[in-house]
Order: sequence, then C-alpha cells, then structure tokens
Amino acid sequence: MKKNDTFNYIKNIAQAKSISVAADQLGISQPALSAHLKKTEKELGMLLFDRSRQPLELTEAGRVYLEYIDEVLAAEKELMQKLSDIDDLKTGSLTVGGASFFNVSYLPAAIAAFASENPGIEMEIVDGTVPELVTMAQKGFIDLFMTPEPGEPDRFIYEELLEEEIYLAVPAGWDVNRELEEKAVSVLSADGKFEGSAGTASGKPRPLTKGEFTRLCDSTFVVLKPDQNIGRRMQALLEKYDCRPARIITAEQTMTTLALTQKGVGISMITESSIKNSRLVSLPKLYMVDPEICNRKMYVAYPKNKYLSKAATGFIRILKESNR
Repeated sequence: MKKNDTFNYIKNIAQAKSISVAADQLGISQPALSAHLKKTEKELGMLLFDRSRQPLELTEAGRVYLEYIDEVLAAEKELMQKLSDIDDLKTGSLTVGGASFFNVSYLPAAIAAFASENPGIEMEIVDGTVPELVTMAQKGFIDLFMTPEPGEPDRFIYEELLEEEIYLAVPAGWDVNRELEEKAVSVLSADGKFEGSAGTASGKPRPLTKGEFTRLCDSTFVVLKPDQNIGRRMQALLEKYDCRPARIITAEQTMTTLALTQKGVGISMITESSIKNSRLVSLPKLYMVDPEICNRKMYVAYPKNKYLSKAATGFIRILKESNR
C-alpha cells in the first residue's frame, strides 16, 4: 500500500466522520478500510479516531497526523511543480479555485487557451467559497483562486483581473420599465453581441434616483445569501435607500437569480460577466443604481509564502488576456 493511499484513506474518514461512508466514497469495502485504519494506528502506536463517538471524531493524535498529511502532500506538489518548471512544462499540474459562478464565467476561455499551449499540464478546477479557497491555498491544495475580495494582503498577493459593473435587473415584462425607459442600460452592440457597459441611448448610464429605486421596493427581490459578494452588495443597496421589498426570495447561485428574473419572478443584481456568459436570447431590463456599490473588481490570488510555478504564472497571464 502506497503512503499516499493511506493518507487518502485517513483524510476521507476524517471528512466523512464515518468509516462506512468513507468506504463507499472510496469504492472499497468497509472491513478493508477498517483493517487498514487499524494497521495504520498500530504502526503509529496511537488511535487516530475516537470510536466511542458518532459521528467519528479525531483524537489529538489524529489532528496532528492530518496536519502532517497536509504538509507532506503540499511539499510533494511543490516538488512536482519545480520539476515541471525544469522540464519546461512538458508535464505537471495546475489547480485553480473559485466560486461556481466565477469558474463558469471567467475560466473557460482561459482554460481552452492554456490547455492548447500546455498539453502536458493536467488541470483541476475546484469550486468553493472564498474562506474555503483561502484555506486550501494556504495548505497548498490549490495554486491560485479568483475572488472579488482582497481581504488578506499580508498572506496573499492579489492581481487585478478585471473591473465590471453590476446592474439591477428587472423583468422585461414589468410595467415599471416604461417609467424608467430613459434610464435603461444597453449592453449589446448593434449585432446583438455583448460589449460591456454601453450606456443609455443618450450615452453614459444614468443611475436611478432614490425615488426611482424605491418605486421598485413594493416588488419581489431575488437575492443571493449575505455570505456572497453580490448578496452583500444587494443588502447594502437596500439599506442605503431604506428599501424594504414586498417579498424576498433567496438563491445560492447568480445564474439562478438571473433565470428567475428572466421568468418575471423578481428583481435581482446581475454582473456584466453574468450577462456575457448567460447566452440568453433576450435580457431583463438593466439599470445602474449606485455606481459606488454597483461596481467591483475581480482578482486572482495566491499565497505569498508558496512557490508559484511557471504553469500558474502562465495561466494568470492568459486569464488576464481572456477577460479584458
């Protein structure tokens, strides 16, 4: 049995907090996994899990062992990256993290270009929340990740990827759009292609006034959870303009809010990237509300204390080029 197999088994048991569940996930029998765990504990001379508790809990020795596993795996990954650099990227790997929507919106074109240039590099895309990605990057499980929040400059380097507008999206069929027609933002060129914030018929987008925005507050709003960047921005918008929607529907994904707005359910906040990658035949009516709240930058981040491979450096370059 290879050492990495043992590491994988122990990590799976710790995550599942159950030998039977971990065995199912690993595709092996429960007795075989139990026997392997007992053998490992015998070699160490200590129990890794407290079996008197359900779900299983790590012992103090188990927590130390997991920390050791993380350090060993991170060191092995860094070694392989350095060897890949010496070999001029003929082989190697790259792991990129981001929220599900970020991965859908910003990565496809960059991955296609990078894979074409570097056929020997294996790639893995990891979905996660920003706190999860921060932890994974610090442990060396991912090489870099995308985030709208440069929150830990002491530990991470943040390179600006793009800056984008965030629009208020109103169902196209709602009567209120006739009142706000002069403020509607056009983001499509004459041939129907997305071209970013193209303004109104008169030029630069004019934000809705407080009165115009509060006019919408007797409607349904479709919002993201407050632990998400767009969710917090919507909350800030509602609080700043003292808006108490008649009804709030909470969703977990940006594309869900866009789909619900498209179906006439309610008002949501939509980024330029959402519009660009939705490929919808028609769009909701779009409005700028507060330029300070409704604008954000996206960053690609990586730890200061970790080795940044040539593959990661090359991917960052391509990622910036593909999102201009």
